[in-house]
Amino acid sequence: MAIIIKRSTEDAISLPARLLAGLNLRDGDEVKATVEGQTLRLARLDQFLDLRGALAADEAFDRAMDFIDRAWQAWTIPASA
Repeated sequence: MAIIIKRSTEDAISLPARLLAGLNLRDGDEVKATVEGQTLRLARLDQFLDLRGALAADEAFDRAMDFIDRAWQAWTIPASA
């Protein structure tokens, strides 16, 4: 399968239907996209967002998520051995 990359100003990634099915994704699903070297990783957000809804008024949860997000953004891939 070949995928054609196109630049866009939108926060959206278009994937072929066959790839969506293989990844068990549907149109409109929210994912977190990260680039690690030459690899694009997609992480589903639906289960996390369900948890966030249950803890919407929890300040400790907000602080913990902020800490995790800052740590994730600062993380670098270690050099291989």
